[in-house]
Amino acid sequence: MNKNTLIPTILGAAFTLACSIQTSFGQSGDPTIAFLSDVHLQDVYADLKSKEFKGVLHPINGKFATIRTMKSQLNSTRLFNENYFAFIQALEDLKQKGILWVVLPGDFTDDGQPMNVMALKSILDRYSNEAGMRFFLTTGNHDPVKPYGGIAGKRDFLGVNGAEQAIAGSTDFFQSTTVAKSDQINYWGYPEITLALASYGFFPHPDDLFWAHPFEEIDYENYEFERAKANSTLENRMYTIGHSEGLLPDASYVVEPMDGVWLLALDGNVYTQSENGNWNGSSVGFNQASIYKKHQLDWIQKVVEEAKKRHKTLISFSHYPLVEFHDGASEEMKSLFGQEKFQLARVPSSETSQQYAETGLQLHFAGHMHINDTGIYQDQLSDNTLYNIQVPSLAAFPAAYKTIQKTGQNQFEIQTIPLTEVDHMNEFFDLYRMEHRWLLENQRPGIWDSTILASKDYAEYTENHLKELTKSRFIPSDWPKSLVGLLQTMNEQELMDWSKMNSKEGELFLSKKISSKESPISGTPQMIEDFYLLKNGDELGKKLIPSDRITFYKSLFSAQVDTNYADDKTLGWQLTQFIGIFQKLFHSLPADHFQIDLNQRTIEKKD
Repeated sequence: MNKNTLIPTILGAAFTLACSIQTSFGQSGDPTIAFLSDVHLQDVYADLKSKEFKGVLHPINGKFATIRTMKSQLNSTRLFNENYFAFIQALEDLKQKGILWVVLPGDFTDDGQPMNVMALKSILDRYSNEAGMRFFLTTGNHDPVKPYGGIAGKRDFLGVNGAEQAIAGSTDFFQSTTVAKSDQINYWGYPEITLALASYGFFPHPDDLFWAHPFEEIDYENYEFERAKANSTLENRMYTIGHSEGLLPDASYVVEPMDGVWLLALDGNVYTQSENGNWNGSSVGFNQASIYKKHQLDWIQKVVEEAKKRHKTLISFSHYPLVEFHDGASEEMKSLFGQEKFQLARVPSSETSQQYAETGLQLHFAGHMHINDTGIYQDQLSDNTLYNIQVPSLAAFPAAYKTIQKTGQNQFEIQTIPLTEVDHMNEFFDLYRMEHRWLLENQRPGIWDSTILASKDYAEYTENHLKELTKSRFIPSDWPKSLVGLLQTMNEQELMDWSKMNSKEGELFLSKKISSKESPISGTPQMIEDFYLLKNGDELGKKLIPSDRITFYKSLFSAQVDTNYADDKTLGWQLTQFIGIFQKLFHSLPADHFQIDLNQRTIEKKD
């Protein structure tokens, strides 16, 4: 679709929802709102509509599986296949608990392809109609990868006999490989995605008490559904970037699905235009949105003021975080690992957090980073306090979702619910074994550790995925080799001995350790594994660290480590920096089960 084509009016539809009776938020029997982020849904039994490739025949159920290889999964920060079943499991869990209000903060599909968008729609339709659930979505960088879509492809689908199969919207999309042509793998853009999922927040719904977007006045008293629907077309929700002549949609909206609560969906996607007129995607988030989407900041402030005036509880959500999410260790991580490592460009700057805190936002749920975390920004010059709650991904460790319930005047209880058991988790394991045999027999690179297929449940599976990813991708790409070598060769007693030395003695000790041949470097150092459990899982990851190592870490943090390593190239400086980062992650804010009091500006862990 041409970027300047006017988007047709979204036609209204009949919505059959069992939850049409409005429930008050903040009274006895408060409803719970669930947040399921970074689902990255891919249709594992899609109709590719391709003459060249239907998928891989599953020997048990006789269906054609359209899945990605295990090799690709173990080199990605997300799963592509088993997360399909994890999403269904999470919805079943919500159904059993009677939770009807569900927010998906972006990356609800894996790259916004038609087969994946329509698979998501089918699932949401089913749970809406059968369980009375209401879903509210916002876009992530993996939904409209490009604002107006385009030809796309993937090299790493599992093909016959275990080899990789490339699929693309054009046979010449990939060079030097056989391509199966399928338009189901192309990118969809905002028009197609929001139209297909129109019932799920992107446009007004007849059951909502109120709905508005950033490009119209907030007229709560005179709200009418039909008028809101007429004003909600994408052509009425366009903005420009800089001096660009192209128009871009902003899918942000505010909705009152139940009496007393406003959900504020912020579309944080930012796209830039190249010289040839093509739009390029970006995954940076609000560091860029605060520059290129200034209209949002003005609108957010108006929404906050209107919510306060009407005594509405306002909860914002976006794909992107608004507050630093490494427990205050991001600057030290930049210093040790480098500005471009650990996705540190995605960390909101203090200036960015300040801008959004100044709007009056207080509660914000985000995804994108596939981590469990709670962050706070407190403006030193005002009373503004912004809580950023990172929702883990269902497609990575720790696979979990979050819920929020109002428990008092401006008091909220937040819980993190891990997905441990997932039905059909091992449905494709025999196909992965076929892939593994093919890699071995053909002596191809990227042979993965097949012990992951012995995972007893989804929790262990995602943890093993993280461990393999750490070994094969994170350590080689992000870590100083000398630091990895130190952590591999030093035992706990040696670390404690070093911590008591002055910088001169300590540097000599470390130099001797790194040059010794007594402990060859192999595998992943235990402390690095624990580091990722904490960085990604926070309290959920901490629970997986044995008590003896927890005791050791506490002792190490309490030791008088000499920080007088001035040269950032020394081994002592690297190790000191790492221990400082580790300590901040270890002593994090509550991120599992906790309560936030907006009046008192407190956050307390709950049992």
